[in-house]
Amino acid sequence: MNASINALLVRIQQGEVEAMNELYLQTKRGVFSFILPYLHDIHLAEDIMQDTYMKIFQNIHQFQPKTNGLNWMLTIAKNTALNLINVRQREDSFDTQEMNDVLDGGHDTYEFDSPIIQKAKALLPEDEASIVFLYAIGDYKHREIADMLSLPLGTVTWKYNKAMKTLREAFRDEQ
Repeated sequence: MNASINALLVRIQQGEVEAMNELYLQTKRGVFSFILPYLHDIHLAEDIMQDTYMKIFQNIHQFQPKTNGLNWMLTIAKNTALNLINVRQREDSFDTQEMNDVLDGGHDTYEFDSPIIQKAKALLPEDEASIVFLYAIGDYKHREIADMLSLPLGTVTWKYNKAMKTLREAFRDEQ
């Protein structure tokens, strides 16, 4: 997977604009799933995802072909999401308590239908929630997630299993 993404990024560097569409189609679910835990809002995540692809295109000259292209893209996505959060924190008109609720997972402008996703956002640390979201929403395999996040496969598997145990216990306690 990463070799194909790297190849597309190189094609974009070489001026093949149509490769950008292919890159988007191959990676949009992963990028969206990755940034959603930062923003806790599906609409903001969609906006940030679009901004991410614009930044990828604008900064394609900075991509190093022998590196992990997907990780490079996810770094841009994460920085774009964090920049939005920082801008919102600085806005005078934005309610500080509302921002704290969003960051704490206490407020969503969009409620997901899945109780598992809701529990994951509320209970799990960001890294574990990202892995669960990439697996559940993005439909990626653990090996693909490990490549995306530049983590060892064992770490991704361990964090996923730990997160699922936490969620199972939370659901068991509710019953």
